[in-house]
Amino acid sequence: MQSAALMCPRRSALGRRGALLALLGTIAVLAGCAPTAPSAPPRLAGPPAAPASTDAAAPPPQTRLRVAYATPSGGFAAPWMAQEAGLFARYGLDVDLQYIASGPSLLQSMLAGETQFGELAAPAAMNAYVAGGDIVWLTGTVNRPVLLVVARPEIEQLSDLRGRSVGVTRIGTTTHIFMKLALRAAGLAPERDVQILQTGGTPETVAALQSGAIYAGVAGPPTHLRALEAGMHVLADLAELGIAWPFAGSVTTRRYLAEQPAIVRRYLQAYLEGLYLLRTDRERAIQVIAQYTHVDRDIAAQTWELFRDRYAWPPYPNVEAMTTVVEEDLALTDPRVREIPPTAFFDDHLLRDLVASGFLQQLAAPLEAPR
Repeated sequence: MQSAALMCPRRSALGRRGALLALLGTIAVLAGCAPTAPSAPPRLAGPPAAPASTDAAAPPPQTRLRVAYATPSGGFAAPWMAQEAGLFARYGLDVDLQYIASGPSLLQSMLAGETQFGELAAPAAMNAYVAGGDIVWLTGTVNRPVLLVVARPEIEQLSDLRGRSVGVTRIGTTTHIFMKLALRAAGLAPERDVQILQTGGTPETVAALQSGAIYAGVAGPPTHLRALEAGMHVLADLAELGIAWPFAGSVTTRRYLAEQPAIVRRYLQAYLEGLYLLRTDRERAIQVIAQYTHVDRDIAAQTWELFRDRYAWPPYPNVEAMTTVVEEDLALTDPRVREIPPTAFFDDHLLRDLVASGFLQQLAAPLEAPR
């Protein structure tokens, strides 16, 4: 339970859900118009049967859900696989899977009741919680950054970026935070020594690199592989910073979790089976990643290789990763956020119940420590 001392900071930030929606809307407007979210790609024809589970012997009636992901990243592929392998349908879920560019826009849709589950990275969900929203993490699917600084050929090292422009998807996003960390590690002051531009999305970052509008940008697989194909090169691997970070995971609202625990449990069952297939079925995983990220098979295969060992199993939210977000981002503007325990940002009791029930063993998946 959150301490009384922190109830005031959270309420004073916005106070009511309506104010939070207004804030998220303002953020989206100030950040610039996000690209129109395309419909989810068509489903694969005739997917092989998914792993059997005794929990799925008698599928419940279909429940309509909207699930969204914030960027076409291999880290967000668990719901893609659950959709394409027919796992959502197996658990009685009729899912409309959508791409909503940027975390704030996705959360705005969720708080408005239009979207029930989202797949995204920190800090957007945690910012929303601190501001008074009831957003909560259900899983911590990737708990280390899979991001790289890619640059134009004339930039040989990070210090060469002094006086030049660099690109991030949006101010306040993971790409922005890690760009600042990389610049500081090279002895540059992000607020003074470079110009940070918002591109609107990772594909747009690659386009800005190609046009010369920026000299470096932060991207992850498969987008950074497209940049390499276009003649760019890797300037820094941000995983080498050794920082834990909630890079991918599923979120919902506390209200939905409280009111619809059975549906959330079914969603998690489909999600876990999808994640299991991502880790174990190489060919199908590559096919799904290629389909949703719109890349060729070679790039999709490289993407899978980069992510495969970073998918946490079981995908528990990571306390160390949550603490990093507080220290490296949230507390910089409001030190009182340090009084919020990291466990306040997530609720994994349903996930732990499923693990305790033997659900993962039914999928023939050995328990491993999350990376």
